[in-house]
Amino acid sequence: MDSLTLNGAEYAVLGLLGRGKGGYTWLAERDGTQYALKQIHHEPCDYYQFGDKMAAELRDYQTLSALGVPIPRLLEADREQERLLKELIPGQTIYQLVLRDSVEPWQLEQARGLSQSLRAAGWNIDWFPTNFMCRDGVLYYVDYECNPYMDQWSFENWGARYWSRTPELDAYAREHGDL
Repeated sequence: MDSLTLNGAEYAVLGLLGRGKGGYTWLAERDGTQYALKQIHHEPCDYYQFGDKMAAELRDYQTLSALGVPIPRLLEADREQERLLKELIPGQTIYQLVLRDSVEPWQLEQARGLSQSLRAAGWNIDWFPTNFMCRDGVLYYVDYECNPYMDQWSFENWGARYWSRTPELDAYAREHGDL
């Protein structure tokens, strides 16, 4: 794929940043500026039920913004093509850092603090480490998905299992060709 359009503007596609249960995120460029451009997909997911994915992304962005969660700015949305243009948070994901045993204590402290704040507000996010990046000492959640709080999906009870070299993380990494 060489390019994608968003609301009539063409963006050069430089590479795939990630694939999640709701879409593909591409590194895209226009006029010398790089962005994260997410294309919603409708591939089946055995463990998650979706409604209107685009509406959910926009609603979740508003929820997380109102809660003060560090997330990339939503710059533009193309409802017809189900595409979102986000601020690019450059660097490596927490997942990449975990694979190199390079997660720092401050990153875990920020994740725990964010978890406490979200729990108090009645929300969970997708704590999988591919969804987190750091810039200037701040941990960013680069996805917009959030759900009503359930203890089983909290950072402490689920996400933390993937933020260090645990058997669960290693199994995932082997399955995806990262080990």
